[in-house]
Amino acid sequence: MKGNMRKIPIILISMLFITLTAAGQNLFFIDENSYPCTESFALQSNLDDGEDLNVLFAKDGATAIIAVTTKSSLQGTLISGKLIIYLDDGTVISCMDRGESYYVDDTAKAVYSLTNEQVNKMKNSNINTVRYTLKKYDFQEVNRSASNKAISTKDLIAKFFNNLDSVNEVAVKKEQKPKKTKLDALMGGLNNEQGQSNGDSYATSYYGSPGSGNGTGGYGLSGRSLVSKGKVQQECNQEGRVVVKIVVDRTGKVISATPGVKGTTNNNPCLLEPAKKTAFKHKWNLDSNAPSQQIGFVVVNYTLGE
Repeated sequence: MKGNMRKIPIILISMLFITLTAAGQNLFFIDENSYPCTESFALQSNLDDGEDLNVLFAKDGATAIIAVTTKSSLQGTLISGKLIIYLDDGTVISCMDRGESYYVDDTAKAVYSLTNEQVNKMKNSNINTVRYTLKKYDFQEVNRSASNKAISTKDLIAKFFNNLDSVNEVAVKKEQKPKKTKLDALMGGLNNEQGQSNGDSYATSYYGSPGSGNGTGGYGLSGRSLVSKGKVQQECNQEGRVVVKIVVDRTGKVISATPGVKGTTNNNPCLLEPAKKTAFKHKWNLDSNAPSQQIGFVVVNYTLGE
C-alpha cells in the first residue's frame, strides 16, 4: 500500500472496523456503532520496511474522531497511548486514547477523539506526520511515524466537517427515527442516578437525561446495584460533562471505559482522562446471572475552579 495515494470509495477491514458507502455517504462501523466518515487515506511509513498508516475522520454526534489502522504480523499488537499529529504550519496536536483499540485480521486499529479546536487547526493546515505507539506483548512499546506525501488533508477535513449536517440531514433523520423509538422504549425508568430498561433486566444502558450537580453526576447499569464509586479530579480548569461508556463483568468490576461518547459536552483531553479513571473507580454488585460483559455508562461533571 506504500506510496499508493489513490482514493478508495469502499474499504472492508473487519466487522470491528469498516467503512462503506451507503445512501450517498461513507459510513464507519466499529463495535456496535456506525458514524458518517471521510474516505480512508494512507500516510507512508518512515521506516524502509514499515507498514503504512491508514487514516479517516468521522463524527460521533457532536464529537469529531480520527481512526487509524496499520498492518502487523505480530498477534495482539495494539495502537495505544497518545496519537500525535504534526501539521505543515508547525502545529502539534495531541489526541488522547479513548480506550478503543483492537487487533483483527493482522491489523491494529484505534479511535481517538478530537476537540473542535483541533479540527479547526487541521482545516487550516495539512497533516505532515503522525506519530503513534504500537504495544506488543502487553509490555513492549515501540514508537512509529508515517508522513503525508501528497494528500490535501485540510480540504478533506474542511469539506467533511463543514458540510456534514446539510449533506446528510435527510438520511440521518431517517436512520435516527427508529433508533430513537427503540431507545425511548429502552430508557423506561432511567434517571440521573441509575438507568433501567424494560424487558431484559441486564439490557445495555444508554445515556439519557443529563447528569446534575457536582461529582459523578449519574450512571446506568441495568439490573445492578452500585457498591462504591470515586472521582478523579481534573488537572486543568475546564467545565463540562463527560459521558463514559463502560463494560462491567459479573463481579461488578469495570473492565473497559471509553470517555467522550454521545452526551459529552467537553472533549478536552484533560477531562477525558480523569473521567475514564473515575469510571474505573465504580464498582457494582456481584451477580452470577449477569452477562460476562454488560454495557452501561458513567457521567462525570467538571466545574471551573474545583
